[in-house]
Amino acid sequence: MFVEAESKDNCNGNEGGNGRPGLAQVDDSGIGSPVGGVAVGVLDATKGEFKYKLVGVEYFQDGYRNEYQDRVAQGVRELFKEMGITKDAYRIEICSGHVFDLTRKWLDEEGYEWRPVKIVDPLQSLIENAFSDYLVSIGVPERIRTIEVGRDQFMYLFNWVRQDPEARVKYCKTNGSKWKAKWSHKLYERRGSVEKR
Repeated sequence: MFVEAESKDNCNGNEGGNGRPGLAQVDDSGIGSPVGGVAVGVLDATKGEFKYKLVGVEYFQDGYRNEYQDRVAQGVRELFKEMGITKDAYRIEICSGHVFDLTRKWLDEEGYEWRPVKIVDPLQSLIENAFSDYLVSIGVPERIRTIEVGRDQFMYLFNWVRQDPEARVKYCKTNGSKWKAKWSHKLYERRGSVEKR
């Protein structure tokens, strides 16, 4: 399942790079979240155009292993096509995370000029906001937007699931070894015992 959206942002790309005047950046948000799938975003830094797609949480649940990497690569391919990001006109900067392993392979196969980078603003905020929009759309309180990505956000989301596990566990990434060995068992513990950790 893909959901997509787009926006315009006032940002300027760098010129140059082996005759490829355009710069496109690729990043994700949500891979470390216990809730939701992953938001995959592309920023045409030259034009200031941003689009993203959501890879559904079902690809992070039982019955799937690493198929989410295929879906991420498919999402990037579709975004490139929609946005006119071609190998002749653009060079690519892409997050080095494992979620993009197959995407980087595809970039090589297609002959794109690319390099792994640590993505910063504006794309980092754009894609994190897109993932937060998704979280709010499934019922996570708006407060999630103010919690920094990392341990604090993880625990906030986990505790949100614990408030109503029967209704909310369907939004969780449940096929990981840590979920099976640790977090799934903590869903039904008394609330105070988890918050002390």
